Amino acid sequence: MNNQHKWNFSIGMMLCFLLFIGACKKDKVEVPVVPFKIDSYYPNSGNAGTLVSIVGEGFGTELSKYSATISGKAAEVISATESTIVVRMPEGGVTGALALTYDSRNFDLGQYIYQALSVQNVFPANGPAGSQIRITGAGFSSTTGPATVFINGKPALVVSVSDEIIVAEVPVDAGFGPIVVKVDGKEAKGQNFTYQAISNIKPLSGGKNTKVTITGVGFEELAAGNLIDFNGTSATVLEATKEKLVVLAPDGVKTGPLSVNINGQKTSGPVFTVVTPPSIQVVTPLSGPKGAEMTISGALFSAVLDENKVFINGVSVPVQAASENQIKLLVPGGTGTGLVKVVVNDQATDGPQFKDQTLGILSVSPDNGLAGTTITIKGSGFSASPVNNKVYFSGLLATVKTATENTLVLDAPAGLSTGDLKVVVDGQEALAPQEFRRAGMLTLAGGPNSDTFGGFMAGIAVDNSGNVYAADRMNGVVKKITPAGEVSILQANGTNITFDTPYGIVIDKQDNIYVSDIGRNHIRKITPSGQNTVYVSGFAPGLMTFDNAGNLYVNIVAAYAGMNKVNTAGSYTKISGPFWPMAKAVVDADGNLYYVDSSSSSNNAIGRIAAGGGNENYFTGSSDAGFQDGIGLAARFNSISGGLALYGPGKLIAGDKYNYALREVDIASKKVSTLVKLSNGFADGSFSQAKIGSMADMAVDKDGNIYILDAANKAIRKVFLK
Repeated sequence: MNNQHKWNFSIGMMLCFLLFIGACKKDKVEVPVVPFKIDSYYPNSGNAGTLVSIVGEGFGTELSKYSATISGKAAEVISATESTIVVRMPEGGVTGALALTYDSRNFDLGQYIYQALSVQNVFPANGPAGSQIRITGAGFSSTTGPATVFINGKPALVVSVSDEIIVAEVPVDAGFGPIVVKVDGKEAKGQNFTYQAISNIKPLSGGKNTKVTITGVGFEELAAGNLIDFNGTSATVLEATKEKLVVLAPDGVKTGPLSVNINGQKTSGPVFTVVTPPSIQVVTPLSGPKGAEMTISGALFSAVLDENKVFINGVSVPVQAASENQIKLLVPGGTGTGLVKVVVNDQATDGPQFKDQTLGILSVSPDNGLAGTTITIKGSGFSASPVNNKVYFSGLLATVKTATENTLVLDAPAGLSTGDLKVVVDGQEALAPQEFRRAGMLTLAGGPNSDTFGGFMAGIAVDNSGNVYAADRMNGVVKKITPAGEVSILQANGTNITFDTPYGIVIDKQDNIYVSDIGRNHIRKITPSGQNTVYVSGFAPGLMTFDNAGNLYVNIVAAYAGMNKVNTAGSYTKISGPFWPMAKAVVDADGNLYYVDSSSSSNNAIGRIAAGGGNENYFTGSSDAGFQDGIGLAARFNSISGGLALYGPGKLIAGDKYNYALREVDIASKKVSTLVKLSNGFADGSFSQAKIGSMADMAVDKDGNIYILDAANKAIRKVFLK
């Protein structure tokens, strides 16, 4: 019985052991065998004792399995690695065939020449055009003719030669092939050289984590063998072949050249430009059916089509057309409701929500206006019955006058304010691509057929309560206009204040009013309590402005008379810079003075005098008249006689008289853009309808409303932008 138990136990142990062995064999990872392959050998010539390297892969490392011969004479195999075998050429050998035997396998390598000329080593064995290589060997010197060097058959410029060293320059497009030296009719071949070049990188711009594809020649197939940097910052190689590398732009990447470094040899490529992620400004439409064309407007998109990717609710949508500011595509349908996302060169930004439905708004024209402005809405999914379409302006219901499936016509409702425009049909809601702005122009007071103001009005200002003041030169008074449009004459202690020729007007933070009277060569100060005194005298004062410290900057009304600075004590000094300023100047929060000079720039440019000193006649614009948005000298105006005003942090607005436009200037970038472009005449309404006669001066209230002195129409015009 005990023997039986012992037998069963032994059988069990044996089965467990066999199962264990089987499991081990199953889990063992087999390493693929690299076949024995010879690529090249070098040098192909030299004297006895020369070491010849045989290059390839999959070599065995046991020397006992190797043998070699030259013209049948035994040569010593002195070392072997997986990629290189070294053979020493024997004494007494003769030129002939070099052969190698490994483990009974025979390999004919080619001819070896016994001669003094020999190329034994090349360093570096890779590099770009123009880099220098050092060729070592023997027999390079000659008294009959200089040594010549060829790389893959292309002649290389020899920089210097000695009997054992040649320095040569790598030619363009050298390719991959052997180094050959020719001296006195003899020829010697050395190791293969790898030519490096970057032909292209894509994309050429992006930021951190942008995948960049580098194409060229001579790259290492092992990713770690390629060292990539973006303007000095190392990057990670994701993929590598001899002709293509895919790399990830690193954290801290800066604009500059991209380079590839292989075996210490650096090859520079094109400049990679770092840009911020794209921005989405407007998506049209925000809802719609399959097949509707969507336009995405914004900044920093790519003009290269395949560098832009668009997703709607996570669904990838093919891009049909692209520029730096606009992407177009067709709504695929079936996306559901979700965000619009744009990815440019692996940099992503989210836009508004899109609804996959029949109802959508393509355009609203005009997209700004005042109550009563006739609006045309184009889109899809509307009802042909006007009453079945509900249109809301910031929650206010408007009455639809006419309707088709694609067009609605209506008037903007009373009480209009800036906000969303929404259409509701059969339970579906669609938003307009942009807010509808309560914007346009109204006449606050006066008009071409009114005698409220006389002709040739000059300056305008607005106080903290929104009252507007205008210098009525012909009537010798200053008119006060309330926000409701009621007009009266400026008084002191219940009595109308009369002037000889009132011209400029400006109001300080305490609502003290300063009026320049060129007929009497002084500036008067009228306080809220009714005091009316001469503030400064002694010159012909024109239009004026304040700085934050309370200093006045006053144009002198005379040819080439310039500008005076009046301090808070009433003393004045001449400012160096402006020659003949006629439009209102402005001083920003940093104390920089901006002015328009009718002498140096014909009123067509804005000059700047920095707070620390230094005059810049052409801060933006040119003496050449025109109408062109742009940066600095590229911008064009046509008489900025409408004056300057601050308009939000870091912004100026300029009254461009003969272009009938309000132009915005970004101070930091000097970029000029058009806020409002009107036409000549007299009409109120949206900006597409409004007309103006002239711009003599302007002022901005605390809410951002702009008041223009339309002297040609004898009117005060109010511009709503917000």
